[in-house]
Amino acid sequence: MLDAVSANLLNVRSLPSISSAVVGQLTQGMVIVTTPLAHNWMQFRFGSTFGFVSGNYLQEVRDLSRLTGSVNTDLLNIRQAPSTSANVIATVARGASIKTLAVIGDWLEIEFNGHQAYTFAKHVDLVYADNGYYANVTASALNVRSAPNKHANIFGQLAANSLVWVEGKQRTWSQIRFNGNRGYVSSAYLQRALGIDDTNPLKEADHQDHRDESPNHHLPPSFNRLEPSDQLTPDLILTVAGSKEQRAVAATWNRWGGLLTTLCIEKDIDVACAVAVLCVESRGKGFEQNNADRLIIRFENHKFWRYWGKHHPQQYRQHFCYNPKKVWTEHQWRSNPSDPWQSFHGVQAKEWQVFEFARSLDEDAAMLSISMGAPQIMGFHYERIGYQSVVEMFDAFCQGIPAHIHGLFEFFDTSMHQHLRDHSFENFAALYNGSGQKALYGRLIKNHNDAFAKLHPNAQGNI
Repeated sequence: MLDAVSANLLNVRSLPSISSAVVGQLTQGMVIVTTPLAHNWMQFRFGSTFGFVSGNYLQEVRDLSRLTGSVNTDLLNIRQAPSTSANVIATVARGASIKTLAVIGDWLEIEFNGHQAYTFAKHVDLVYADNGYYANVTASALNVRSAPNKHANIFGQLAANSLVWVEGKQRTWSQIRFNGNRGYVSSAYLQRALGIDDTNPLKEADHQDHRDESPNHHLPPSFNRLEPSDQLTPDLILTVAGSKEQRAVAATWNRWGGLLTTLCIEKDIDVACAVAVLCVESRGKGFEQNNADRLIIRFENHKFWRYWGKHHPQQYRQHFCYNPKKVWTEHQWRSNPSDPWQSFHGVQAKEWQVFEFARSLDEDAAMLSISMGAPQIMGFHYERIGYQSVVEMFDAFCQGIPAHIHGLFEFFDTSMHQHLRDHSFENFAALYNGSGQKALYGRLIKNHNDAFAKLHPNAQGNI
């Protein structure tokens, strides 16, 4: 059976008994595939095991047209048939909308580009928009995002006390109508409105875009111009397959190709170049899922010496060291002067441990000394990409990918633009990564550029 949660919160228990342990909760509107048990208990797949909920707080999903789905994994294969051996016809990124036609065991039958296709059900969060309700915004300014996750594109804001129509929920996110489009906001900043008729949702004219009234102060104006049409994801989704470089560029394109294309056209750069740079800098990611979805950073010991250490040399040398002849190498640290030295590059949890320690010494100096996000732009470049302080840059990059992408293009100067247009990748790398590593990074960027050119039919010429 396909059932939707009718309660605001529904406990998931380890056994079909109210005396068993609560192992999780489901929010109103969430859809699960259930198996009926005795005494009106329902069993369903919950993570890697089974969970049990009371059938008293479920309603059967009869109208599949009311189902909305959102991809809950980084990349999800779309297949020709409900089998892992079936051909992959496309790959979609986290947050992509899925139109569900039917549930077939562990698979969803979906509509994809006008055709019937299939995908694995556990990687799609389904919501049943049966009974909506009005809610008031409790935050001073609430971001409206294109998908139910904190890294999704922000295409507007709601001011405090705005009245919105909530269609359903997906975990900690509420699905709303915003300027005629579907949007998502954090449920933590909504309060159900009392004394209002819930049978008539707001007319479209009542949904106002409050971006001009309540600007996002963490983002400079150039980064706050995203419109609903300015989507991160592209129209053409590439299959993630082939060589290591081809898989990397396809995944990066599928995540951010829409916005990359728009900005590459503005700057007259081949989109393959932009995809390649992002792949080389951060493997095409801005946040690390295995590190609590925190911003990807790299702490540079020699930069921290410049901004803090040379003013506190004795204390610095107790905790940080690097090769003075090749300052970008042999970075080590220790929190206690009596501890052995430790390397930390390559593991985000360790990078953050060092960064947080440095922040305890001097927050601004620590932020100036890290490269941030997908483009790995150093904090000391904050003015170059339009921020008034490094803290403002850090906050913006922590909010979502759009700031990363815009930051990358703001960082490109005239010489970088020309080197990318000429496909002179080593000269570009000398400016972007430093002359000491230009050969390595130039070669890597070229390899990824060539890989994308093979995958995408219009990779050269801005698509």
